[in-house]
Amino acid sequence: MGFWSLLDVASMPILQMLIICVLGAFMATDYLKLLPPDARKSMNKIVFVVFTPSLVFASLAKSVTLQDLISWWFMPVNIGLTFLFGGIFGWIAVKILRPKPHLEGLIIATCSAGNLGNLLLILVPAICKEDGNPFGDHTVCASDGLSYVSLSMALGGLYIWTYTYHLIRSSAMRYKAMKAAEESSKKPNTD
Repeated sequence: MGFWSLLDVASMPILQMLIICVLGAFMATDYLKLLPPDARKSMNKIVFVVFTPSLVFASLAKSVTLQDLISWWFMPVNIGLTFLFGGIFGWIAVKILRPKPHLEGLIIATCSAGNLGNLLLILVPAICKEDGNPFGDHTVCASDGLSYVSLSMALGGLYIWTYTYHLIRSSAMRYKAMKAAEESSKKPNTD
């Protein structure tokens, strides 16, 4: 398999996803006024809370067996180490850069969970559909790759909802408290 054919196989799914993302971002702007801001916020919650976990667990149920879970013992350890080292690097960045106090948790959370996302769930099946993909037969590639990606996303979601969500929520609470303190200090003293 030559360089250009590998580049074609690797770039086509990314290009398709980028086109869809640009189209979706354009449709979400106020320029088109397709959906009001409250509807966009509700749509984001539905996608994040309902559709993504449904897609992940449906893929897991179809293709992951108990033997796969046993043989992939390293995956929770690997994802946990990713979060641990990302959190440590985020803490070091906070100590070096000294951001505002309400941004500290956000920086640590972003550094810890920054490498986990839904991108693999899009790319792996798209790469498997291409002719000449580097992973072999289309059906084997799609089932094994999708199950592996789904399990890593499920474990990543568990880490995100337990560790990262707590950091972001505490940062949001700190920001709200800071804003309330600023508002109360701006009010004139009527006594």
